[in-house]
Amino acid sequence: MRAFKKKFRKVILLGFDLTVSLVALYLAFLLRFEGTLPKEQMEVFLDLAPIVLLCRAFSFALCRFYSRFWEYASWEDLQQILKAAAMGTALVLIFMFLYNRAHLVSRSVLFMDLILVVLMLGSSRLGWKLLTDRENQEAGIRGKGRVPILILGAGYTGAYLLKHLRRFSPHYSVRGFLDDDPKKLHHQVMGVKVLGGHKDLPELKESLGIQEVLVAVTSMDAERMEEVVKVCRDANVKYKTVSSFFDLATHQPHISKIRNIEITDLLGREPVYLDLSMIQNMVGGKKVMVTGAGGSIGSELCRQLLEYDPAMLIMIDKCENYLYDLNMELNGEKTNAERKYFFLSVTQEKKLETLFQRFRPQLVFHAAAHKHVPLMEENADEAVLNNVQGTRITADLSERYGVEKFILVSTDKVVRPTSVMGMTKKIAERYIQYKAQRSQTDFMTVRFGNVLGSNGSVVPLFQKQIERGGPVTVTHPDMERFFMLIPEAVQLILQAGTIGRGGEILMLEMGRPVKLMDLAEKMIRLLGYTPGENMEIKITGVRPGEKLSEELVDDGEEVIDTLHKKIKRLCSGTAPGEGFADKVDTLVADGARLKPALYRQRLVNFIQEECTRTVSPSPFHNKP
Repeated sequence: MRAFKKKFRKVILLGFDLTVSLVALYLAFLLRFEGTLPKEQMEVFLDLAPIVLLCRAFSFALCRFYSRFWEYASWEDLQQILKAAAMGTALVLIFMFLYNRAHLVSRSVLFMDLILVVLMLGSSRLGWKLLTDRENQEAGIRGKGRVPILILGAGYTGAYLLKHLRRFSPHYSVRGFLDDDPKKLHHQVMGVKVLGGHKDLPELKESLGIQEVLVAVTSMDAERMEEVVKVCRDANVKYKTVSSFFDLATHQPHISKIRNIEITDLLGREPVYLDLSMIQNMVGGKKVMVTGAGGSIGSELCRQLLEYDPAMLIMIDKCENYLYDLNMELNGEKTNAERKYFFLSVTQEKKLETLFQRFRPQLVFHAAAHKHVPLMEENADEAVLNNVQGTRITADLSERYGVEKFILVSTDKVVRPTSVMGMTKKIAERYIQYKAQRSQTDFMTVRFGNVLGSNGSVVPLFQKQIERGGPVTVTHPDMERFFMLIPEAVQLILQAGTIGRGGEILMLEMGRPVKLMDLAEKMIRLLGYTPGENMEIKITGVRPGEKLSEELVDDGEEVIDTLHKKIKRLCSGTAPGEGFADKVDTLVADGARLKPALYRQRLVNFIQEECTRTVSPSPFHNKP
């Protein structure tokens, strides 16, 4: 039924536009002949009219004239009208010349017809838009049975949000805009007035009965967002925000794009700008393999990779549930990419080699790793097996089967590592440098800090503790970490893959470190509590392997700018020498025979002997 209504609407609109075109043509003849149409010119008009209507209909269809809504008419729509009208007139001229009838029609008639068609079609759409805006404004003022709200931000995103609400959210009644720019005060956006700044909310709540504020400022810094949240909480008004402008501008507007304000909004991460063409050239039409595909970084890699049209996406994970969830999610995505899901560990060399033989991937993103610091302290042998041996197996197979690029996802815990997890990832980084010296495959590492919201990370832990009524546990008052959003990290991993030439470590710009105590307090306030009053914060003590602060650059590593301001290249001037692979094999084998305490010390000795001394020039400096 919906499809029928949609087609019927298009037929009605086409009929209207063709009627307008016919009237425009007749008026053009009248203007040309000063209001009186001679009999012979009436015959020309009657002969010409079917040709003009046919050409106009064809040009309207070609320009996808009826995929737009008149109530959202904009400058782009006027450009589309001009394009379609010019195309129609050009087709008429071509037809007249082909059939030797050009001499019958004055060129000035066709020129005036073109101008009149553009003016009349444009005016009809503008008139409909103004009428709709007026009706929506009156409906918003009446707003019976609807939630009275204010939109914070009277810019482009705010206007876009207002359109979105009018079409998709009839339960909202937009009573006005808030904007802290005094120049916008009392101005109107699509018929809705700017009533004041965010500090005027308490007064406006009383006078207008406001129940909710929607934040539509994509560039708002963390301090201001926190202040807005506080004003809303103090006024007992609900608050939400919209997805980034990139999302709203590139996807069909939908109410799910409006969400609760989260802790990530209070950390002030700047939006990431990418060279999409470079990523498209790297990924488009390629066979791409992602290990650890079910994890936080791996799954986001899969989501974003599909946007760049790979020929095939091969997803590997040893956790059945994670892989199943990813399968269910991505099967709903519209993409031409062939998707393959495989349940295995990267330490299963024979099974993994079968996949390399069968599919011959061209890009490999190695995100499979054990990452939980306290757990790995008690399971050093498993950490080495997965993080070191798994990396070695995947890298060796990548070289053997002609992979173009291999990208290791690493961590800031490799810098002067004190934990088993950090030490194993350090060895993995060194092995990738070792391979880069000796291979045609471009081996590289991308290093960054913590990501917010990853499985088992501090943000979901704090949220669960707050929802249970506390206490919120922080290991040390001065504990601090670098944080980045998962989508942001993955965007930069993809961009880094286009920048890397092989052998280097690419570091993502993490911004300033965040104290976990500050993070806990912000989350407590965000969820409606007060730290120390109705929500306790408990200091539990530093756990084995943890450091109070993390670093991103190790001793002897030189930081070099790249084409992207948020990606740095690290060059150490050192790389593993001959025999490093054999030493890694011995380290892995020792895990089966040494007791846990002795094996941990063996790992410490390996780091000191093999990962901190100069043994050969950096492969990056040698590789063309």
